[in-house]
Amino acid sequence: MARHPDWFERLDTILEVVRQSGGLEWIGRKELKAVFCCSERDSIRLLHKFGAEERDNALSLPRSTLLAQLEAIRSGSTYAAFLRQHHDVVKKLTAARAEAAARQFRATSRAAEDRRARLQDLPKTITWRRSESGGAGRFEVLYDDGADLMWQLAEFLSAAGIHREEFFAGTEPSDGTAH
Repeated sequence: MARHPDWFERLDTILEVVRQSGGLEWIGRKELKAVFCCSERDSIRLLHKFGAEERDNALSLPRSTLLAQLEAIRSGSTYAAFLRQHHDVVKKLTAARAEAAARQFRATSRAAEDRRARLQDLPKTITWRRSESGGAGRFEVLYDDGADLMWQLAEFLSAAGIHREEFFAGTEPSDGTAH
Protein backbone atom coordinates (compact mmCIF):
# COMPACT_ATOMS: atom_id res chain seq x y z
CA MET A 1 0.00 0.00 0.00
CA ALA A 2 1.43 3.34 -1.01
CA ARG A 3 1.97 5.81 1.80
CA HIS A 4 0.21 9.11 1.29
CA PRO A 5 0.56 12.28 3.37
CA ASP A 6 -1.74 12.36 6.40
CA TRP A 7 -3.20 15.65 5.24
CA PHE A 8 -4.65 14.00 2.10
CA GLU A 9 -7.59 12.94 4.31
CA ARG A 10 -8.29 16.63 5.00
CA LEU A 11 -7.46 18.04 1.57
CA ASP A 12 -10.98 19.33 0.85
CA THR A 13 -11.08 21.15 4.19
CA ILE A 14 -7.57 22.53 3.68
CA LEU A 15 -8.51 23.81 0.23
CA GLU A 16 -11.62 25.49 1.59
CA VAL A 17 -9.68 27.21 4.39
CA VAL A 18 -7.04 28.47 1.96
CA ARG A 19 -9.75 29.71 -0.43
CA GLN A 20 -11.55 31.57 2.37
CA SER A 21 -8.42 33.23 3.68
CA GLY A 22 -8.53 35.89 0.96
CA GLY A 23 -7.23 38.57 3.33
CA LEU A 24 -3.98 36.64 3.68
CA GLU A 25 -1.61 37.22 0.79
CA TRP A 26 1.33 35.23 2.18
CA ILE A 27 1.24 32.02 4.21
CA GLY A 28 4.03 31.30 6.65
CA ARG A 29 4.99 28.53 9.04
CA LYS A 30 2.33 29.32 11.67
CA GLU A 31 -0.48 29.63 9.14
CA LEU A 32 0.50 26.39 7.41
CA LYS A 33 0.74 24.64 10.77
CA ALA A 34 -2.81 25.76 11.62
CA VAL A 35 -4.30 24.98 8.19
CA PHE A 36 -2.69 21.53 7.84
CA CYS A 37 -3.02 20.65 11.56
CA CYS A 38 0.60 19.58 11.65
CA SER A 39 3.73 20.09 13.72
CA GLU A 40 6.06 23.02 13.30
CA ARG A 41 8.68 20.79 11.67
CA ASP A 42 6.09 19.43 9.20
CA SER A 43 4.91 22.95 8.38
CA ILE A 44 8.49 23.87 7.41
CA ARG A 45 8.76 20.74 5.28
CA LEU A 46 5.46 21.59 3.58
CA LEU A 47 6.62 25.14 2.93
CA HIS A 48 9.71 23.76 1.20
CA LYS A 49 7.62 21.21 -0.70
CA PHE A 50 5.31 23.93 -2.02
CA GLY A 51 8.23 26.16 -3.03
CA ALA A 52 8.29 28.75 -0.26
CA GLU A 53 10.78 31.55 -0.41
CA GLU A 54 12.45 33.55 2.28
CA ARG A 55 10.61 36.79 2.90
CA ASP A 56 11.33 39.12 5.85
CA ASN A 57 13.73 36.54 7.28
CA ALA A 58 11.08 33.78 7.30
CA LEU A 59 9.80 31.17 4.88
CA SER A 60 6.50 32.05 3.27
CA LEU A 61 4.44 31.21 0.25
CA PRO A 62 1.94 33.25 -1.73
CA ARG A 63 -1.59 32.04 -0.93
CA SER A 64 -2.43 31.88 -4.63
CA THR A 65 0.56 29.59 -5.28
CA LEU A 66 -0.44 27.26 -2.45
CA LEU A 67 -4.04 27.21 -3.66
CA ALA A 68 -2.99 26.36 -7.23
CA GLN A 69 -0.72 23.55 -6.02
CA LEU A 70 -3.37 22.08 -3.72
CA GLU A 71 -5.92 22.13 -6.54
CA ALA A 72 -3.40 20.42 -8.82
CA ILE A 73 -2.80 17.75 -6.18
CA ARG A 74 -6.54 17.23 -5.76
CA SER A 75 -7.00 16.66 -9.50
CA GLY A 76 -3.86 14.52 -9.87
CA SER A 77 -3.37 10.78 -10.14
CA THR A 78 -1.66 10.43 -6.75
CA TYR A 79 -4.68 11.85 -4.93
CA ALA A 80 -7.01 9.72 -7.09
CA ALA A 81 -5.02 6.63 -6.05
CA PHE A 82 -5.32 7.74 -2.42
CA LEU A 83 -9.11 8.06 -2.78
CA ARG A 84 -9.39 4.60 -4.38
CA GLN A 85 -7.24 3.11 -1.63
CA HIS A 86 -9.21 4.96 1.05
CA HIS A 87 -12.57 3.77 -0.33
CA ASP A 88 -11.23 0.21 -0.59
CA VAL A 89 -10.09 0.32 3.04
CA VAL A 90 -13.48 1.71 4.12
CA LYS A 91 -15.29 -1.11 2.27
CA LYS A 92 -13.00 -3.74 3.81
CA LEU A 93 -13.43 -2.28 7.30
CA THR A 94 -17.19 -2.18 6.89
CA ALA A 95 -17.23 -5.81 5.77
CA ALA A 96 -14.89 -6.83 8.59
CA ARG A 97 -17.04 -5.03 11.18
CA ALA A 98 -20.17 -6.73 9.86
CA GLU A 99 -18.41 -10.09 9.94
CA ALA A 100 -17.13 -9.49 13.47
CA ALA A 101 -20.60 -8.44 14.62
CA ALA A 102 -22.05 -11.60 13.13
CA ARG A 103 -19.49 -13.68 15.01
CA GLN A 104 -20.33 -11.90 18.25
CA PHE A 105 -23.97 -12.94 18.09
CA ARG A 106 -24.40 -15.84 20.46
CA ALA A 107 -27.32 -18.10 19.85
CA THR A 108 -27.30 -19.53 23.34
CA SER A 109 -30.04 -21.24 25.20
CA ARG A 110 -32.21 -19.14 27.46
CA ALA A 111 -32.23 -22.10 29.82
CA ALA A 112 -29.27 -23.00 31.99
CA GLU A 113 -26.18 -23.86 29.94
CA ASP A 114 -25.87 -27.34 31.40
CA ARG A 115 -29.50 -28.30 30.65
CA ARG A 116 -29.64 -30.33 27.44
CA ALA A 117 -33.01 -29.95 25.71
CA ARG A 118 -34.69 -33.03 24.35
CA LEU A 119 -36.67 -32.83 21.14
CA GLN A 120 -39.97 -33.14 23.00
CA ASP A 121 -38.91 -30.20 25.25
CA LEU A 122 -38.53 -27.80 22.33
CA PRO A 123 -40.89 -24.83 22.12
CA LYS A 124 -44.25 -25.50 20.45
CA THR A 125 -43.28 -22.88 17.85
CA ILE A 126 -40.95 -25.45 16.23
CA THR A 127 -42.62 -28.17 14.17
CA TRP A 128 -41.48 -30.67 11.61
CA ARG A 129 -43.36 -33.42 9.90
CA ARG A 130 -43.15 -35.83 7.03
CA SER A 131 -46.01 -36.51 4.71
CA GLU A 132 -47.60 -39.95 4.86
CA SER A 133 -46.70 -40.58 1.26
CA GLY A 134 -43.01 -40.24 2.02
CA GLY A 135 -42.73 -36.94 0.15
CA ALA A 136 -40.82 -33.90 1.28
CA GLY A 137 -40.89 -33.00 4.94
CA ARG A 138 -41.84 -29.65 6.41
CA PHE A 139 -39.91 -27.69 9.06
CA GLU A 140 -41.50 -24.59 10.56
CA VAL A 141 -40.42 -22.07 13.17
CA LEU A 142 -42.70 -19.29 14.41
CA TYR A 143 -40.62 -16.47 15.87
CA ASP A 144 -40.90 -12.92 17.19
CA ASP A 145 -37.64 -11.45 15.89
CA GLY A 146 -34.19 -12.41 14.65
CA ALA A 147 -32.83 -13.12 18.13
CA ASP A 148 -35.79 -15.38 18.89
CA LEU A 149 -35.34 -17.24 15.61
CA MET A 150 -31.61 -17.72 16.27
CA TRP A 151 -32.33 -18.97 19.78
CA GLN A 152 -34.95 -21.46 18.58
CA LEU A 153 -32.72 -22.76 15.79
CA ALA A 154 -29.86 -23.16 18.26
CA GLU A 155 -32.14 -25.05 20.65
CA PHE A 156 -33.33 -27.31 17.83
CA LEU A 157 -29.82 -28.02 16.52
CA SER A 158 -28.53 -28.67 20.02
CA ALA A 159 -31.32 -31.12 20.82
CA ALA A 160 -31.06 -32.82 17.42
CA GLY A 161 -27.30 -33.15 17.76
CA ILE A 162 -27.46 -34.63 21.25
CA HIS A 163 -30.41 -36.93 20.54
CA ARG A 164 -29.51 -37.99 17.02
CA GLU A 165 -31.42 -41.27 17.04
CA GLU A 166 -34.62 -39.56 18.18
CA PHE A 167 -34.08 -36.82 15.56
CA PHE A 168 -33.54 -39.28 12.69
CA ALA A 169 -36.50 -41.35 13.82
CA GLY A 170 -38.63 -38.20 13.70
CA THR A 171 -37.44 -37.22 10.24
CA GLU A 172 -37.98 -40.58 8.56
CA PRO A 173 -41.24 -41.11 6.69
CA SER A 174 -43.91 -41.95 9.26
CA ASP A 175 -47.60 -41.37 9.95
CA GLY A 176 -47.30 -37.61 9.37
CA THR A 177 -47.63 -36.48 12.95
CA ALA A 178 -45.96 -33.26 13.98
CA HIS A 179 -43.12 -33.12 16.50
